[in-house]
Amino acid sequence: MDGFSTLEVLLVDNEDLVRRGFRQALGEVPDIAVVGDTRVGEEALRMVELRRPQVVLVDAEYEFIRKLAHPSGAAAAGPAPGIIVLTSIDLDSRLFGALKAGASGFLLKSASQEELTSAVRAVAGGAAFICPRMTRRLIDRFEILPPPQERSHAGALAALSSRETQVLCGIAMGRSNQEIARELHVTPATVKSHVSRILAKLELPNRMHAALMAQRSGLVHSPQSPQVSAGPQAPSPPARPAPVVRRSW
Repeated sequence: MDGFSTLEVLLVDNEDLVRRGFRQALGEVPDIAVVGDTRVGEEALRMVELRRPQVVLVDAEYEFIRKLAHPSGAAAAGPAPGIIVLTSIDLDSRLFGALKAGASGFLLKSASQEELTSAVRAVAGGAAFICPRMTRRLIDRFEILPPPQERSHAGALAALSSRETQVLCGIAMGRSNQEIARELHVTPATVKSHVSRILAKLELPNRMHAALMAQRSGLVHSPQSPQVSAGPQAPSPPARPAPVVRRSW
């Protein structure tokens, strides 16, 4: 986006206080404009058709989300908006129905302004966004990886550079681009470029799928899933301690 572009956002939630809070937070961001807010229903669909926002922040009601993602009639003439699902709890099975319905992002209603603006910008740019605090739980409890590819996880991961592997580990641990950038002493823009290359090399649609691949391949391990020994092993010479990965959830 150039410096003169403004992202237009519509807020759709049944809680007045939620809409008011998000409107206030986004109102402080120069390149984002809230073009309207309303409750879930036909009025919201009419506002989308009239305003043509790039992004809709919407309560986790996936039947309504399906209508947003697949408009009919006159509304179908223009591009469908990017959809970010709002939820008040860390994990909700309805979120996967929303993903199938066409959502591009998940965000907690308690999200910070940084997370909120990052989500809007990412989804407006055609990317997916998962709130970092939710990524860990989604990976641990759900099967979201596409059907197995011809090549193995190990073979796919071997195509990554050492820096890309470090970035993938950060993604798998639920970190944001900003957190990964601070740890690796690079800029968030550099991390974003690495993420794009990782997804292209692994042939995955978004960072959530990349995180699960890293988990399943053994590149990183879930803190909730203890490692079980496969059997007695021969003693090995002392090795240098493995680097400790700080967790942010």
